[in-house]
Formats: sequence, C-alpha cells, structure tokens
Amino acid sequence: MERRARFVWGTDALWPGPVDFDDPRLQGHPLHIEFRNQKVSRLPFSILRDFIEQIGDVQIDAAATSHKDVMDLLMIGCQRTTIDLFAKDKEITLGHAVTEQVIIRIKLPSEVSLTYITDTLTPRLLEVKQFGPLSALLISQRKGDLSFVMDRLPSSLRNSFSWWLAPDEGKMVSLRSDEHIAGWALDGERMLGD
Repeated sequence: MERRARFVWGTDALWPGPVDFDDPRLQGHPLHIEFRNQKVSRLPFSILRDFIEQIGDVQIDAAATSHKDVMDLLMIGCQRTTIDLFAKDKEITLGHAVTEQVIIRIKLPSEVSLTYITDTLTPRLLEVKQFGPLSALLISQRKGDLSFVMDRLPSSLRNSFSWWLAPDEGKMVSLRSDEHIAGWALDGERMLGD
C-alpha cells in the first residue's frame, strides 16, 4: 500500500507549509498534488513540467472534467491524474480508453449522509464501473467522513475499484477493511517531518 505526501499547489509554494517547490525534502517522496479552484487550462504547465522532472513521482488532482485535460496533465509527466466522477460519461470513457493512468475523483460533500451514499454516490459508481477507470480517489472534507463512506459502500462495489484515499484528517484512518486500498494521500508537511 503506497503513501503519498499530499499538498495543494500554491502560487509560490506547496501547502500546508509553505514548502518551496525546490525543497530537497520532497526528493524521495511520491507526491499527490491538488489544484483547487483553477481550470486545467490555466495551470502553470511549464513550471509544473519542471517540478515533475525534478521530483519524479507525482500524481495530480486538478478536478479535470474532460479527457483533453487528463491527457494534457499526463503529457507533462505526471504518474496519474484524476477525472471527476460527475464528468460527462463520454469524457470519462475517452480518458480511460487512452490510458490506465486515470483515476475517478470523488470529492465528498461537506455534509455526508447515508442518503448521499445510497442515492448519489452508489448509483453513479455503478454507472462509471461499466465504462470508466477502476481506480478511484476518495477525498473527504470533514473528519470521519472517509471511513463513514468506505465502511458503508456495498462491498461488491467497493471491491470493484482500487482505492486511493485522501482523508481530511491528513493521516491514515481506521477502516473496516483495507482490501483494495491502493494507497493514501496524507498530509505532506507531516510526512516530510517524519
């Protein structure tokens, strides 16, 4: 099971931190980099390409909604990138058809309930399972939500995907089972200090 140092890309550093883009502590750590509130087309591709060349193993979550965005990110050298669970079916299909390096991105709402799991998340995952990637990144925004969701997903559905988990807690959380967990995206600053 892999552990990645999770950071948010800022204009002049990685957060939490700040951690400079050329900080030597980043070497040797597989990274998970998030871009928030930005369209993929507005990302600093040349800076990002240099950063990936320097670091090596970088997974990017830019909340992409098109296969073109996914391909742009893969072409600059990242190991994997995400496409949103609620992107159009065609975009998910096209992104998945080109490469296995695409992960379905599931960002949980700030208020997670059993109704959300049964009426929204489960039906959409069942649809995407038929034509999309079988890797998923689950991101929680509130402590306790990630384990709440993972422990309540139908086991047949949970076992259909290889899961990457990014808990709001920033550290590994207790789950009913760790089967099919590919890895964790954990608090980067904390991981650099370990």
